[in-house]
Amino acid sequence: MLLPGGSGHAGVLDGVVAHLADHHRVVALSSRLASAPGDAEHHDQRPADHAEDALGLIEALFDEPPTVFGFSAGAITTLALLAHHPDRIGRAVVHEPPVIGLLPDADRHREALEAVRTAARTQGPEEASRLMTETMTASAPSTDSPEVRHPGDWLDGYAETQPEPPTSDLLELLPLLGELQPLFLEHLLLPFTTSELDLPALSAAESRLVPAAGIDSRGQLPHRTATALAHRLGLPLTELPGGHLGPVERPAQFATALRALLAEVTA
Repeated sequence: MLLPGGSGHAGVLDGVVAHLADHHRVVALSSRLASAPGDAEHHDQRPADHAEDALGLIEALFDEPPTVFGFSAGAITTLALLAHHPDRIGRAVVHEPPVIGLLPDADRHREALEAVRTAARTQGPEEASRLMTETMTASAPSTDSPEVRHPGDWLDGYAETQPEPPTSDLLELLPLLGELQPLFLEHLLLPFTTSELDLPALSAAESRLVPAAGIDSRGQLPHRTATALAHRLGLPLTELPGGHLGPVERPAQFATALRALLAEVTA
């Protein structure tokens, strides 16, 4: 089961789904914000609620606990799902969950993200998106150093590769994603990034958890939070192709690396 980031529209993962479908039964879940934006218009989103939505889909569609992959906000949802329902997940792969409370400079990041929401309310989504990108991509050294793994052989020759051209389906989806962006900036970004992880529960389920990050986002906030999560739980960090949006921008490479990762952790 795949959980997307951002506003949570599953269509952004169509490329990864297509490349995984020959090897796995794959389900991608759109978040309640993307599925029913009218209901989300006046309410902040909570990872625990999104996790219950994911649990409902698992119970409806899976006879056995599935592997759950989430990136960005979807990774935060996956962590909440694992903390509250560990027996319903076979494996949880969390790609760059931007939970700022894991970082020593969390207060600074919270102020920056609060400024993003203020800008969304007063200046509009374009300026808010600019500030969000600035906050997420600003580089800083990490104080944590977990073991880093690269499953499969995708790293060979990777430096000579480029992001894959967007498909026509993804291009057609962009206007809808633009319409959902104000809701994401107003009602999801800050509540998700400032949520508190249940680290004792995650530690108890650490055998099912795989923290992951994009190799191209080293030093950026989401990579640093993934690194901090791995360090806190004494787990290795798995690096995958691309940056924070690797599943969207490099779906073929990403799916190949993800298949190799799943083969390793289930062997």
